[in-house]
Amino acid sequence: MSEKVGVAVVGVGFVGGQAHAPSFKKIENSELVALGATTEKRVKPLAESLGVKYYLDYDKLLEDPKVQAVALAVPTPMHYELSMKAIKKGKHVLCEMPLAPTISQMEEQQKAAEAEKVILMPVLQFRFAPIYLKTKEMIETGMIGKPIALHFREFIPAMSLAEQWPLGSWAWNIEKSGGYPDFTLSVWSIDMIRWMFNSEIVDVEWMSSYPPIEKYGGILGYNTMGVIKLSNNMVGSLHYGASVTPSASLARLEVYGDNTNIIHAINTNKIFLYGQEEQPQEWNIEVKGTKVWGHRQIDQHFIDCILHNKQPQVTVNDAIKAVKIAQKITENMR
Repeated sequence: MSEKVGVAVVGVGFVGGQAHAPSFKKIENSELVALGATTEKRVKPLAESLGVKYYLDYDKLLEDPKVQAVALAVPTPMHYELSMKAIKKGKHVLCEMPLAPTISQMEEQQKAAEAEKVILMPVLQFRFAPIYLKTKEMIETGMIGKPIALHFREFIPAMSLAEQWPLGSWAWNIEKSGGYPDFTLSVWSIDMIRWMFNSEIVDVEWMSSYPPIEKYGGILGYNTMGVIKLSNNMVGSLHYGASVTPSASLARLEVYGDNTNIIHAINTNKIFLYGQEEQPQEWNIEVKGTKVWGHRQIDQHFIDCILHNKQPQVTVNDAIKAVKIAQKITENMR
């Protein structure tokens, strides 16, 4: 293996174009070899700005001898086919979540990667996000005693959801995507909770509401709520919403401890510890760019695993476990 890993980023929307491509360009021991897309509209100017070539034919991209690994940031319905093609060509694969619309397809991907002795790594980047790494550290150093309960809320503006996935797109087709956007977007925090508390989610009950938001083309401004039980006896509630104005966009994790202290981790940059003092202690997380939600860090980890033949911190089994919990959202729809 050379000192640098040649990577192609396939899919140049927000995540591929603004997170993975710039990350692999900057990571010291990776070489961004190419970009892949189906049309030139976005890929050509991005490729020119990054000084790399681009392919509109995925099969030709995989024939490029410099491409040792691909990062797939394409719509979920394409994950299975594109990852399997890459694996069978002996390429390592970093794939956005969910890895595939069904568990059986994910298991096939896993078996194929094992057979070809290549890495198939899901992008479960919340584990690498500085906000959650700091929160986990605070819990493990005993700041709240033993964690006993949690709340997690993620509110996405209806306007943003409509821009990314207008009604009629693949994200609203359960057969193509595995579920509605609440299913698709829940997997990162579900995995983060398993990782943060070193504990499995052993039970979940979901309730959902899908009111149409006429203001944004009739997309379904979901409010999906779950109650969970973890194997360490923690209980929690999850709320995924997409019926809010942009000013109400929010990611908030609250963790309650048995010494009565509480941690609130808000968006990507603020943590509050409610302890015995009159006022909470506050931490500001100073991170910008592709490191904010952990994309740069997980991309670096992917490269390190390839170069040093290491087992990734996040595996297909982690992806499957997250999807199994998230899939229970869709059971109510079918």
